[in-house]
Amino acid sequence: MAYRVVAVGQRRPLQLEDLSPVSEEDSAKHVCSTFQQHWKGQEEAAGKDENADGAEAEGLLFAGSVHQGFRLLHALWLTFSPSLLQVGLLRLLTDLLELLAPLALRWIILFIENQAVYDWQGRTYMLALVGIVVCQSLVEQLCEKHSGMTEAKVQVALTGMLYRKLSCVSSHSHHQGAGVAAHLSGDIERVAGLVGTLPLLLSCPLRVALCLGLLWRELGPAALVGLTGLLLLIPLNSAAERRASQLKRSQMTVREDREALLTEMLAEIKMLKQLAWEAWFQDRVTAARERELETLSILGYLTAFLMLSRVCEPFLVCLSSLGAFVLMHDGNVLTAAQVFTSIWLLRLLRPPLFHLPNLSPILTQAKHSLCHLESIFCTETTDLDCCHPGTTSDGAELSLSSSCLTEALYRSSQDDQLSEIKVEMDRASTSGSGADMRGYLRAFGWGWAGLALAAQLGLVLVSVGQDALLGLWTSDAKEVQGLEGWTELRDSRLSLYAVLGLLQAILVCGAAHFLTQGSLRAAGGLHSGLLSDVLHLPLHFFRNTPPQSVLQSFTRDMYVIEHQVPERLHVWAHSQLEMCAVVFLISVITPVFILAAGPLLILLVWVQSQYTFVLRRMKCLEIASHLSVKALFREMPRDENGDAVNSADFSYQDRSDHHQTLHDHLVCHFNKIIMASWVSLRLDAILWVLVFLVTVILMDSADTVDSGIVGLALLYTLRMRGVFHQCRKASADVHDCMLSVRKVAEYSNLEKEAPWVLPCRVPPGWPQRGEIEFRNVETKCPDGHLPALRGLSFHIQRGEKVAVLSRERAGMEALVSCLLRTLEDVSGTLLIDGVDVACLGLQDLRRRINVIPQAPVVFSGSLRANLDPARMLPDAQVWWALDLCHLKETVQVLPGQLLHPMQDGAASLSQGEKRLLCVARALLRGSSVLLVEEPLASVEPEAECLVQQVIHTEFSECTVLTLTQNLHTVMDEHRVLVLDMGRVVDFDTASNVFQRNVALTPRAQTDALKGTQP
Repeated sequence: MAYRVVAVGQRRPLQLEDLSPVSEEDSAKHVCSTFQQHWKGQEEAAGKDENADGAEAEGLLFAGSVHQGFRLLHALWLTFSPSLLQVGLLRLLTDLLELLAPLALRWIILFIENQAVYDWQGRTYMLALVGIVVCQSLVEQLCEKHSGMTEAKVQVALTGMLYRKLSCVSSHSHHQGAGVAAHLSGDIERVAGLVGTLPLLLSCPLRVALCLGLLWRELGPAALVGLTGLLLLIPLNSAAERRASQLKRSQMTVREDREALLTEMLAEIKMLKQLAWEAWFQDRVTAARERELETLSILGYLTAFLMLSRVCEPFLVCLSSLGAFVLMHDGNVLTAAQVFTSIWLLRLLRPPLFHLPNLSPILTQAKHSLCHLESIFCTETTDLDCCHPGTTSDGAELSLSSSCLTEALYRSSQDDQLSEIKVEMDRASTSGSGADMRGYLRAFGWGWAGLALAAQLGLVLVSVGQDALLGLWTSDAKEVQGLEGWTELRDSRLSLYAVLGLLQAILVCGAAHFLTQGSLRAAGGLHSGLLSDVLHLPLHFFRNTPPQSVLQSFTRDMYVIEHQVPERLHVWAHSQLEMCAVVFLISVITPVFILAAGPLLILLVWVQSQYTFVLRRMKCLEIASHLSVKALFREMPRDENGDAVNSADFSYQDRSDHHQTLHDHLVCHFNKIIMASWVSLRLDAILWVLVFLVTVILMDSADTVDSGIVGLALLYTLRMRGVFHQCRKASADVHDCMLSVRKVAEYSNLEKEAPWVLPCRVPPGWPQRGEIEFRNVETKCPDGHLPALRGLSFHIQRGEKVAVLSRERAGMEALVSCLLRTLEDVSGTLLIDGVDVACLGLQDLRRRINVIPQAPVVFSGSLRANLDPARMLPDAQVWWALDLCHLKETVQVLPGQLLHPMQDGAASLSQGEKRLLCVARALLRGSSVLLVEEPLASVEPEAECLVQQVIHTEFSECTVLTLTQNLHTVMDEHRVLVLDMGRVVDFDTASNVFQRNVALTPRAQTDALKGTQP
């Protein structure tokens, strides 16, 4: 069935009907109903316990707070116990089979060293090794498959239960349902993660004990030296990770400041362009970005330490263990069997030792999540106030690991984000990421990229050299005669091994430094380019694009570029080089391997590429099903009054829709797991053939090849599976990350507005007279329908006060857009003082036309920055403008006065005071052209009278255009320009206009006097 899905996915995008069905026992309806029955039994048992004697209850094992979460855990165990036992047994079997591989390796090396009489022994060992590799791959794939499926069923069961509970909330709490569900999804994921975590509680200690036993057999007490080194490195790594977590939290504080600036920038982009203050906001965002990059730079040093620890740990453990073995007694001579068996066992010992300390916080988080979910499920009231997301039943905040914390703080607007990912995945199914990779590397810097790649290549070569040195050491030891010769060989080989380790540490530090410097350069350059591109976009782009979509490019996509892209590129490059080194080393040892390896590796890459292509289409389908599940909590059943519908009163259709949505999501998840397992087994089958061929070739040449060389070849052959799967996963991760790079780069390809500044600039005093002339000007509406202006032609004299009267808001907006060139789709000519505005730079034009907007805009920052952001004027002049606008006394009583922060929309100022502040801004800018939009109804009449008074007195020499829809505001103007459907109806004095235009009376006057707002 998986083959059919893969075949269909290669031809076209996958649909739900293309996927393999699941059994009735695994269906969402059966899983949810079974879990709900067991949960109901737990509730009934809890009710009986509450009625029991209090003294007896105190003696129970799970009494008091310890009992919290146990009922939910017990219900999950009763529901999924067969699957959980199966996963646990498969995990133990996987660990045991992993430990058999070094034993088979040891048998083969000993056979070659001893040259047994019977050839069948070598064939038996060879078949045993291949059989162990095959069984280990099969069992591991089966374990991952069942673990993933069981985890998905646990999530579906808990989600179904949560849906039933939230569907019964009260009417006033219904709006919280979707938010509660979004927060509780993290709890559900952590509880479901116990499927893979709980088996490790038994698997890790058992694996450590068996590895230590086998190492003791090989090295004796020297094995404890390597173990001690590993244990000492664990707290160092933990301390470094805690420090990294603290730096990430401090970085998030700076990041939140930058995001607040970006949110304000996108919300007020129209006013920013009208004031030509884009450069001011660009400098502010850039300053916040530089503080953020400083934290990232410090974080890079911790990353270098963690990388040094991760890469050099195998060397340090081998050096300490093998060095202690040969130095304990002069008679301890290393053999190939000891060396390569110990290397393999030490590498198997490392993961469980590092997993064990991490199990405690994971289990603690899972316990909090269990308690939180149980408190939700046990709540008798239909009010969700007592179940606030993010707290446990006792009110304690949920603790998160550093990685979870980072991801959780950047899950804003998940629906939009998942929708965008779905679109990006669908686009990625038909296009490669090579261009995105080149774009990122250009931003990274080809020099830094070359140095990082050279360091990676050096690391791989040094790692191979370390293992090869051990193999040569065991070969040379056979030819040494006497204790003195052995001692000299031991000291020289240990010294050379230590030098290689030192070189490895230097290369690791160099690679980390190059990676950090390049990633900082890329993050800074891409963010700077994105900010510049967005600020240069025309205003109609922001009308047609949700601000949240643009903001996500600055937040989610830049987060991926900063953290995930460098890390995954590093892993990808290292895995590619390591794969090449493995193939090259085996080919050097056994040249015949090249004949078979070439076609098999090509087949490997081909199968992987086909799978990756289909997997992306499967991700699109899975994301769509995930969105459907999230939509369930926004569309819960309600009655005609908006009150909750009791779960017992659900109609059959409600239940069917509920279960069908969860079932579709489960089917998608199951098919994704089955497809991954199906392809992995086929890739492993190719690797099995490679292992078999290498083993056969080595066994046939056992008479001519030294046992140390055989051990080295077999060690790297067995490592090939892990290296290839790491390479495969890294390639998929890099491709996914490149989607963020592509989205950021797309803004550079969008059409930009005209240049801000042109070489041929206007005189400093322009416009001196303020004469405005429209010659047959036509524009299009922002929505692309009928023209907003149709052949507009009129002439406004110097210092004239003109009221623009129109019942269509689009016409007045188009008039302002023409004057400020925020709308470029314009035909005709517009002259100001005889200069065609189309020939000017945008900022040269906009800085010389003042606008008092209908909705007064006050930006974050100081009050002074809202008046003179470039700080080109003295404070005395700023106070002068405030005094003229009757704001001096108001500002003097503010804390900080001119430096008073205008945060939260300037809550300390009323709407009228904000409008007066806009007038003061226009006074300081000093221009002979002023555009005044009629105020909002929230502006105090007294403040508007002050505004008009300042305009008539301080702007008496200026040309003033008042844009209004109210007749009573135009009587004091010199002339009235009447627009209707984008045409000039009349242009004369107010009295003459009203006498000639019957259309303005009486009904039109009534409509106009209503003051219809846009």
